[in-house]
Amino acid sequence: MASLLTTLLAIPLAILSVYAGQKSYIAINSLSSDKDRAERAAKYSDKAARELWRTRLTQASGAATVLFSLISSFAIIFLSTASGLLSIFNVAASAAAYMYISGFWKAKAEVPFIAREYNEAIRKSNDLRRLLVALGIG
Repeated sequence: MASLLTTLLAIPLAILSVYAGQKSYIAINSLSSDKDRAERAAKYSDKAARELWRTRLTQASGAATVLFSLISSFAIIFLSTASGLLSIFNVAASAAAYMYISGFWKAKAEVPFIAREYNEAIRKSNDLRRLLVALGIG
């Protein structure tokens, strides 16, 4: 069993990971509502295809990082020998995902009155981006 302090720090990290996972899930579902239209546009435009690919890749990287953070939180709680190495990997994964997601979503503007789901995805992706900072610090 890990030390008491490590366990006490890993529990809020696990809770924060679940919360970040919820944000990621909402963003992915919001983007899925326009999937057919985006795929049709990607057939006719290289730029639309690149945007669709990057959108999916950023969402996948965020979801994978959140899942890794959750798994590493539980591992830190129950496997004392893994805590140092997992903490380093968690910081590195969170930082990499933050930078990648920021490069794509930070500059996206919301579209008023038209794309409610897309706007929701932008908000939740930016929420997730900020939560990755907290997960990396944890």
